[in-house]
This record gives sequence, C-alpha cells and structure tokens, in this order.
Amino acid sequence: MLLSRKHILPLLNALYRTGTNRISVSHPATEIGELLEIRLKHPNETSVRLTMDLGDLNEGREEIRRRYGETVHNDLPDADEYVRAVTAGGLVPVANVSEIHEYISRHGYRDLEAGHGPLVLGIDTNIIPWELPRILDLDHKYGTTDDAGRRPTNGYALATGVKEELDWHYKHYETNSLVEAFGPEFERLTNQPAGSNRQGFLGLYAYRALMAGRNVDRVETGTGDESIVSGYLEYQQNSRKKPLLLSNDRGFVERSVDAGLLSQHVSFTPVLPRTVSATWKEIADTLYLLSVIFGALNLPKVTLFGVWNGKSGLGWQHEKLSCQFRSPKLEPLVERQMRVLDAYDDIR
Repeated sequence: MLLSRKHILPLLNALYRTGTNRISVSHPATEIGELLEIRLKHPNETSVRLTMDLGDLNEGREEIRRRYGETVHNDLPDADEYVRAVTAGGLVPVANVSEIHEYISRHGYRDLEAGHGPLVLGIDTNIIPWELPRILDLDHKYGTTDDAGRRPTNGYALATGVKEELDWHYKHYETNSLVEAFGPEFERLTNQPAGSNRQGFLGLYAYRALMAGRNVDRVETGTGDESIVSGYLEYQQNSRKKPLLLSNDRGFVERSVDAGLLSQHVSFTPVLPRTVSATWKEIADTLYLLSVIFGALNLPKVTLFGVWNGKSGLGWQHEKLSCQFRSPKLEPLVERQMRVLDAYDDIR
C-alpha cells in the first residue's frame, strides 16, 4: 500500500485502535536499531522518547563501514542529519529560534501599504530539505500575523544555483551489499537515490513546491557561495524587494552580510532531549522524513519505505511512502481511516 504523508495519521490511529500504544521505530540494521519510541496518547500531546544516542549512531555507522564498506556506510544518515529530520518534523526546536524570530521582527512584518519594500526569503542548499519556513513560522502564506495583520515575510527569492546543487542523481543499481548489511527490506531500493542524495530529493521537491505554491522570484545564480551571494546582491540592487537569506553555513552568512545582504544563521541542537511531547501530526511528519533519509523503518506490525523500486517523481512530489503490513487486521483499518480523512478533506 502507498501512503501519502498525511495518511500516516490514519496509520497511527489504526495502531492505537488495535492496542499498540507503544511504538518502537527502528532501522533494520542491528548496528543502528531504535531511533525513537512513541507512547501514543492524546493526538495533541503524546510522549516521544528520542532513544537514539547521537554518538552511538555515528559509532554504528563506523562499524558498518568496517564490516561492509564505504557504499553501505554512506547510505546511512549521520547524527547531524538525524537531528535535522526530528527538527523538521517538529519534535525539537531550532536551536537559535529566539534569535531568528528577533531578527525577523526587526526586518520583517513589512507595511507594504506604507511603501515598504517586500521582504523575501532565500534558502541555502544545506537547509532547504528541512522545511524551515514552516517550522519557524515564517511563510508568507501561513506565517502568524502581527497585531496589524502583517505576515513575517512577503514571498521567496530562490536561487537557481541552489536548485542545481540539489540535482543529485546517484542511485543504487545493485542492492546486494545493503541487503547483507541491513536486511531484506533493502532489496527494494534498486534505482533509487542513495544516502544523502535522498535529502537532495527532499530539498529539490521542497524547492519545486515553493515554486508552484508560493510567491517566488527566481534569482539567477551559479553554484557555490560566491556565485549565489553575487546573484542575490544583483537581485537586491535591481528590485524593491529585500532578500533575507537563511543558512546553516556561517561562512555563507558572513559572506552575505559583508556583501550588504540580510542573512541569518540557523543552528540545530547538538544535544537532543531524552523525552519530548508532540502532536500526532508532528510524529507523522517525523516518520515521513526519517523513512526517506533512512530508506526503511520498522514499526510494530508494519514497515515504512521512504524509497522503493518504482518510486517515481510523482511519488516524491506527493510525498508517498510504501507501507508493508505484517498484520492482516491493520491494513483494512488503515484503508478505512484513509477514506474518512480524504472525505473530510474533500468537504472542507
């Protein structure tokens, strides 16, 4: 069965209704094991234990490198990538969220009727997969308004060089080494993006989604920091709009500021809390992202595949997962819950 991202909620509900309140989420490789544990309760307040120790994750990757080689090692996300995924899912906040909001308060919430130039977001390659405008509440369409009804930003200015950097195409043409290391689940990864390229695909389709659904200016640039900053500077000089660039790369931020651009560094936490409280929606978003970057996740009664042989561009665009049930009772219940959710969405 294929599940869209929103249909992970019916899956969680079906697990809850069949008595599975404690959900261990693990990678098939024994060297990696459990990534987190969910204690399903109220949809707006559920406990999640972040059981994966970041040091253990990196040590597990190194053990896999020693036993199975570089290709298998490179298929696994490292600790930093795991942190970014649980941050993008909403389980933990961006480390410097207060600093970012203060910076946006100084430069955003433009009064366009008074003649202020619009503020538009530029997003660097290293953070575009992680949906920061949404999790930081900066989106010009859905961001929380101030007392005067103004949004924090007024659109996006996306560099063509960032898209070019996201166009990674390395795929697994054989999966024998992955199957040996991780188990039979990975037989299905033939001809799908490998390792960090899966993050590249997340970023590429996030870029395309913004282009399709938001107010976006294309900023013509080459690749690399120097060319991207130069392109934004030219854009700023020839437009009433003011770009504000977000990046996890301090060097990029410093180069941008030195050139006369607004730019803000985004930091991810170096240490995860042991337990967090989350909504089912945040848990669903996290499961989607972890399924993609790890390739496959084992849950009680079901395995989620973020990539599989035959996943097409539409599968990426519509944020699909493949779901392999190990319980005959669970699948029909999920199907019914999906129909209810889709019917509700149709009448909203």
